[in-house]
Amino acid sequence: MVQWLIAIGIGVVIWRLSAAAIRMLMTPPPEVDPTDIVVTEQAYRCSICGTEVTMTIANLEQQAPPRHCREDMDPVPAV
Repeated sequence: MVQWLIAIGIGVVIWRLSAAAIRMLMTPPPEVDPTDIVVTEQAYRCSICGTEVTMTIANLEQQAPPRHCREDMDPVPAV
């Protein structure tokens, strides 16, 4: 009988964790105000692995460079 209660308890915990994860995935992303977005052509390079990214649209509120390898990427000067 104790084994059944433990199994049911584990099942309830798994069910609640799964439901919470699905609820988190179902939340829509925040609304973006079109006036806060600017067109840009800025390139960034990861100083650790060398990956390059070109930013074509940027948010005015978040001016921080993108992150890669857990570090901020370095801006690449336009050529």
